[in-house]
Amino acid sequence: MAAVATPSSPSHFPQPVRAITSTLSTRAAPSIPPASQTYEPLARAVLRRRFLYDILLPSILPVWASAAFWKAWGAGGLSTMSLPNALTVPFLPAALVMTAISWALGVLPIVVLRKSHLTAVSTPSSSPSQRVKVAFSKPGAIRALFVYVLTAIFVTSSHVALGRNAQGADHLDVFVRSRKHHYYLNGRFLFLLMAQIAFASAYYLRSILLDRPTVRWAQSKVPKMDPPTAIVRRVVGLGVTSSVFTLGAFAVYIVTFGLVRAMVLPILLQVPAISRLLRPFLAHFLRGRWSFVLLWRNRALIWQVFLLGLTTVAGWEYAESLFDDKVQEPLTVASHTADPALTLISGITSDDPYYVHFGYIELCAFAEDDSSAASTRRTTMFGDQKHTPTLWATLLRSALLTLGKDYQTLLRRGAPPPPMSAPAAPKPKPEGPAVPATPLVRKPVFKTAQSSPLHSVVESLASDSAVTQAIAHSVDSTAAHLPDLFKSTSTPAPTAVAKKAVAAVNATKPALLSRIQAPKRLVPPAVQAVAKEVSQWWTRPRASRIADGAVPNRETDILIAEVLSRLVCASLAEDRYGVVQRDIPRVLEALLSFLTALEEAQRELIETPSEDAEEAARAVDVYGRAADAMKEGVVRIVQTFGNRLTAFRFPPHIAQKLQGFVDYH
Repeated sequence: MAAVATPSSPSHFPQPVRAITSTLSTRAAPSIPPASQTYEPLARAVLRRRFLYDILLPSILPVWASAAFWKAWGAGGLSTMSLPNALTVPFLPAALVMTAISWALGVLPIVVLRKSHLTAVSTPSSSPSQRVKVAFSKPGAIRALFVYVLTAIFVTSSHVALGRNAQGADHLDVFVRSRKHHYYLNGRFLFLLMAQIAFASAYYLRSILLDRPTVRWAQSKVPKMDPPTAIVRRVVGLGVTSSVFTLGAFAVYIVTFGLVRAMVLPILLQVPAISRLLRPFLAHFLRGRWSFVLLWRNRALIWQVFLLGLTTVAGWEYAESLFDDKVQEPLTVASHTADPALTLISGITSDDPYYVHFGYIELCAFAEDDSSAASTRRTTMFGDQKHTPTLWATLLRSALLTLGKDYQTLLRRGAPPPPMSAPAAPKPKPEGPAVPATPLVRKPVFKTAQSSPLHSVVESLASDSAVTQAIAHSVDSTAAHLPDLFKSTSTPAPTAVAKKAVAAVNATKPALLSRIQAPKRLVPPAVQAVAKEVSQWWTRPRASRIADGAVPNRETDILIAEVLSRLVCASLAEDRYGVVQRDIPRVLEALLSFLTALEEAQRELIETPSEDAEEAARAVDVYGRAADAMKEGVVRIVQTFGNRLTAFRFPPHIAQKLQGFVDYH
C-alpha cells in the first residue's frame, strides 16, 4: 500500500527558487588609477637614487679639493712641499675630517634646501626688483636666507677651528689678546665672518635673480655632449662663474665695510642706549682710521678671506649646477610596468606639474616609437574598453585641459585671472494690487491732562522756542561788550609774534633743504650717473620676462602638441574603431587657437617700439619656439590625412587658418 504524504512531511513544503547562473556581469568598468598609485612612486624612486648618487656624492669633490688646498696653505703652501708630500695631502686624516665637516655643514644644507623649494612653474615677474619682491613674499624666503647665512657661519667656524695649527691662525681668534680689555672683538675675525655672511646673502640674491628654484627644462632637440667635454665645460664654467661673482661681491663688501666702520659705527656709539651695548666690544675700532693703507697692511688677511669665499661659493655653485642638470633629465619608468600606456596616462593626470612634464616626455617617446611592439601597445590603447573613461579619452581631456589653461594665461599675458563676479541679484517679484492703507492718526487719542505752569516753562526752555532764542540773543549781545582780555581764551587772533615765527620758519626752509641735499652734491656726477643706471636696470621691465610669464608652461605645451599630433597620425593605421579620428577637430582647434594667440603676441612685440632690440628679439623667440611646435603638429596631421580632413567641420576662423596649411602642404 502506497504511503500518503502527511502535512508534516518535508515534501509538503515547496523548494526555494534559485537564479540561473550567468557569465554576464553588470559591474562598471574600473577607472584609471591616480598618479599617486602608479607613476609617482616609480618616479620618486628614480629621483631618489639620482639625488643620492648623482648629486650628493659628486658634490663632495670641490669640498675635498678646497680642504686639501687649505691643508697645504696651513703647512706653508705648495712651494714649500715636495711632490710626494703634495700628492698625499688630500688623503691625510686631517684633510678628510675637514672635508666631511665642511660638506656636512656647508653644502648638504644647501642641496636639501634646493630639493625642498623645487617647483616646475615659475612665478611671473617682469623686472629684477619685482622678482625679489615676489620671492620674499613667499613664506620660505627668510628661512632660505637664514640657511645660507648659517652655512657660511659654520664654514667660517670650522675653518678657524680646524686651522689653529696653521701659520697665522692666532690672528683669527674671536677676542683680542688684551689684559685690560678681555671682550674686545678681533677685527680680523669680524672681517672674515662678515665677509662670509655677505657672500651668502649675495649668493642667495643671485639665486633669486636666476630663478634657481624653478626647473630649467632642457630642449629635447639639443644634442647631448660626450662626458669628457661636459666635465671640462662644467669645471671651466664653475671656475669663471665663482671667480667673477666672488670678486664682485668682495669689492662691494670692502666698500660697505669701510663706510660702516668710518661713518655708521661712530654715530651708533654716540647713542646712549646702543653705546652701552657696543662699546665694551667695539670701542677700539674708533682709534684708527679706515683707509687704503690699512687694506694694504692687511693684504694677507684680505687674500685669505677672498680665497675662503671663493672655495665656499665654488662648493655651492658646483652642487647647485649638478642639481639643475639632474632634476630635469628625462625618466624612463613606464616601460618596466605591465601596462606602459596605463602608467603614462595616469602620470599626466598628476596634480604636480613636475611629474606631468616627465609623463609627457615618456608619452612623446611612446608615440614616436616605430617598433612593432610599440605599434601593438598603441593599438591596445586606442581600442581600450576596460576603463571608464577610456585611456584615449583621459589622455585627450588632460592634454586639452592643460592647453586651455595655458591659452587663457597667454591671452591675459601672464596676469592673474580676474576675480569671480558676484551672482546677479534675483529679479523682484511682480507686485500685486496695492492694498489700501488706513491713514494714521497723528493726534493723541485720549484727552491729555492739563499741565502745570512750571512744567510748561521747563518744556519751553528745553525746546527751541521763542524764549530760548531771546535768551541766546541777550547773551551774545552781552558778550560783544566784554573786554578783549576775557574773550582771548575763546577766539585768539593772530598776533605779531606769531606772524614773526611763521616768517622765521619760512625763511629757514631753503637752508634746511640745502643742508639735506648737501650730501648729494658731494657725490661725483659719474657716481650719480652709475647709480641712476643701476636703478633703471633694477626696475626696468624686461620683455623676455613678460613673455616667460605669458607662457610659463610652454615646455609642457610643446610636448603636448607633439604627443597629440603623433598619436593622431598613428591612429590612421592603428586605430581599428576610429576612436581617435572623431577627435581630430578638437585637436586641430586647440593647436590652431594656441598658434593664433602666439602669433598675435609676437606681432604686438614687433609692432611696439622698444629701446632694447635684443630684449625684444629674445621675447619673440620665447613665443616663437612654442609657435613652431604648434605649426609642426598641425603640419604633421595635414600631411598624414590630406583630403580626408574635408569630412570634418570646423569653426569658420579655424577652417580659414587650417586652409592655409592645406594649401601650402
